[in-house]
Amino acid sequence: MPHKKSDKQKEEENDLVLSYLTMRNLIGFSGILLPLILVLTTRGEIGEKLIEPSISDYYYTSNGDVLVVLLSVLGVFLFTYNGYNIIEKGLTTLAAFCGIGVAFSPTATSTARSSSIHTANEAVPILLGIERHFIFAGLFFIALAIISLVYFPKLKDNEMVISPQKKKRNRIYMICGWVIIACIVLLGIYFVLKPSFLQDVPVIFILETVAIEAFGLSWITKGQTLWPDCEHYLEKGYHDLENALK
Repeated sequence: MPHKKSDKQKEEENDLVLSYLTMRNLIGFSGILLPLILVLTTRGEIGEKLIEPSISDYYYTSNGDVLVVLLSVLGVFLFTYNGYNIIEKGLTTLAAFCGIGVAFSPTATSTARSSSIHTANEAVPILLGIERHFIFAGLFFIALAIISLVYFPKLKDNEMVISPQKKKRNRIYMICGWVIIACIVLLGIYFVLKPSFLQDVPVIFILETVAIEAFGLSWITKGQTLWPDCEHYLEKGYHDLENALK
């Protein structure tokens, strides 16, 4: 009976490279686009763009359902990503569960400023409670930081030397991971101190956005959108199309 190859062996033999890279890029670009879509498409009563106190506060805007859908899609992408071992799979599954948990455990808001179908806190289907929203958000970012710092820089089993491109990508993973951790720490400090001179600044939104953009950058780098080992997938697609049209 022929020996069945594992997914990792198949990837090393280029059987699953495209699907792995595609999934990483889908996850990364979903994260990068999340806050941008919310900011650019949410409008107030007189049509102005809205910068909410936090990303979660968009739940109570006209784009509340968009936020839920985007977080759910991101959660599904993370859940379908296998990684190289059971621990990495566990971390991506945790991030997926927590991302969806954030979507369906909304944060608190003022009824007066709510402009969505979710007109009041008591009308929101708070399945798991407002407090757990923060637990989900914290675990979501912690899991993503660990993946970026610990698992993304690892070499494949058959690699003995780090290539120049891999070294560049590893720097990005480390920077992104530590940026996420820094944002978590700063958010904690902000919640404890709540300095009055920052009351008109959307500190939570800014730090959440920086953390999410770092997460997205790390994943598209892992997907070799940046510093690929061989021909870039856009170049390859162009050449394939060019050959098909000949």
